[in-house]
Order: sequence, then C-alpha cells, then structure tokens
Amino acid sequence: MAMASQSPIAPPPGLARPPPGLERPGAASSRAPRCCLRLDALLSESAGSSVSTSARGTQPKGLQSSHGLGLPWSSPERLAQASPGSLPLAIDEPAYIRLGDCHSPVSTSAGDALSEISLSSRGERSVLENAWLHSQDPAGTRRVQDALDEASDETREVALQEFHGRAVKAMRDPHANHVLQKCISIMAPTSLQFMVDELLERDGLATAVARHRYGGRIVQHLLKRCSASQVSGLAEALMQETVALACHSFGNFPVQHLLQFGTEEQRHRLAQTIVSNAETICRSKVGAGVVAAALEHASSEDRLSIAQTVMHMPGLLVELAQCRHGNTAVLRMLQVLDGQDSLQAHMGLAMGIATLRASRYGRVVAKHLEEKTLQMAVH
Repeated sequence: MAMASQSPIAPPPGLARPPPGLERPGAASSRAPRCCLRLDALLSESAGSSVSTSARGTQPKGLQSSHGLGLPWSSPERLAQASPGSLPLAIDEPAYIRLGDCHSPVSTSAGDALSEISLSSRGERSVLENAWLHSQDPAGTRRVQDALDEASDETREVALQEFHGRAVKAMRDPHANHVLQKCISIMAPTSLQFMVDELLERDGLATAVARHRYGGRIVQHLLKRCSASQVSGLAEALMQETVALACHSFGNFPVQHLLQFGTEEQRHRLAQTIVSNAETICRSKVGAGVVAAALEHASSEDRLSIAQTVMHMPGLLVELAQCRHGNTAVLRMLQVLDGQDSLQAHMGLAMGIATLRASRYGRVVAKHLEEKTLQMAVH
C-alpha cells in the first residue's frame, strides 16, 4: 500500500509521546503516525460541541472543503500531495487537535474522544445570556438551572438581569418560576431585591402573587432567604390580608412562612389576627395549617391565647381535630393549656370521641385521649 511507504510524521512540539493515561496496553513498539487537525475556524462556528475523528483514513465530519478547511500536516508538501482518503489516522494511536496554540489528543477509535474537548462553558454562558427565553419551556428551564449551578457569580448576575422587569411574570410562569427559585437559593439576598420591589409596584399585587399556584412559592422563598429589612414591605402587604390568605389553598403557605421566618413583632400581630378570627380560620381546612404554625412559632403567651380562644368556642376543638394539620394544632393546644383549661378541653374532646374515631385525622386525637384516660386510671 502507498500508505506504508510514507515516513512517520512528527507529533507537535513538546508531545513526542502521548500524554499520560493515553498509552495503549500491548500496543506495537512502532506506532502509527500522529496527525494534526487545525480546528480553529470550526470551533468558532460550532461552539459548545465536542470534536472527535470519525474513522481511519477519512476526514472527520464537518471538515469538508465547503467550509474552507483542510487537514494540514506538519509537512506542507505532504498536504499538497495527499488525498483525503490517504491521510493515515491510526486506530490505536491518538491524533492531535490543534486549538489555537495548544494540542489535545483525540481518539480515532470508533469516533469516541479519549480526552474531553468541551465548549460547554460557552454554551452555558449563551444559555444564561438568554435565560428568560430559555426559561419558558420545560427543557429550557432545566438547562438554565443546570447552567446556574456551574456558573460564576458574575455570570449568574448576567442571567438575573434577564428577569428585571419580568419578575412577576416569571413568578407566575409554570417553568420560569423554577429558575427564580434556583436564583433565590444560590445567590446573595441583595441580588434578589428587584423581585421584592416588583411585587410592591402595585397595591394588591403581592397578595395576588401569594395566592398563585407558582407565585406563592417565590413569595415563600423570599420570606425565608431575605433579611427582615428587605421583605418588611412584603410582610406588611401580606399581613393586611392575613385572614383571606390563611383560608386560601395556596395563600396559607406564605402566611405560615411569615410565622416561621418573620420577626417577633410580625408573629405577634399574626397570632392576634388568628385570635380575633379564630372561628373563620379554624373552620377552614387549609386555615388549620396556619393555626398549627402559630402554635409552633409564636410566643408562649400568644400560643396560650390562641388555645384558650378555640377551647371556649363550642364544638370548634372537635371540628379542628378532624382537619389535616388541625389534629396537630389540637395536640399542641392540649400541651399549652393547664389546670382547669386543660380539663375543660379534654372533656370537650371526649364528648366527640365517636366522631374523632371515625375521622382519618381525628383518630390521632382520639388515641391521645384514650392514652391520657389510661394514665389517669393507673395513677
């Protein structure tokens, strides 16, 4: 064959031997020649893609004359004489791709790269520079979130700029809201101020978003992540509509977060609102979760005030015990109450023991009453 008569072509300077880890066990002592593929132009056109040679003796896909690219060998005379089909790329010997002034080994075996040549960082930056566009579909939002995980703080800031002026729209978007949640979780709270500001641009906007299926998640994360001074305006807007939010299927969650992460003063005001509207909130299936959160995070005085208020309303304790989270609230009330108040509460629940036993959530309270009665009988 003509190929056998060709003399070996020297590898690029400084790479007389394959880089460590690329040696082939059991390879023959006389190795096939290495080649040098100049891909500078190709890489500028195909950013974000990996490059590998395709098969022995053939040009890699994409290196066609239509692109104005050839396969320059270290000897210009050989390049002038060689035809595309006679370029010797060895199956067991790494070729070398020239990236500007450096070289990187690439496998010619089955077209698989031995050394990863990735321009993914360029691709990630491109995704983040167009984060708003990509965030609005299921696949795109995942790409943006993955890119944010790997990006630098500066690049993340660039991506976040895409949402300035669009924050509220993104909060309500089924896909983009996940990108905002990712930003809130990994970025400095000061970078998130624009989200809070946009929620407060119009009266009633913050509470409308808090009641939204997706927007409510953003409000919750902001209350949890940002400082009290940052979200003081947002918290005040929510507290203006505490009762309506507490009884809303999505709005109750931001109220619970405010009870957990708010200031002492905010928790006190929320607890007093619950006391003043105990019957309305306790008779709401979702409101029971707010009552349970207040009994967990409010001050001892406020917890006692809530428990006493609910206990003195006929039948309300039994009704609350039959709700999801309501049973937890009732058990916490029994822990808070003491003396005559505790006895009255237990008697009221005992009168509705049959109803509690028949209820999925009430069974928990019924079991507690039975255990308490047994303990009293023993002592």
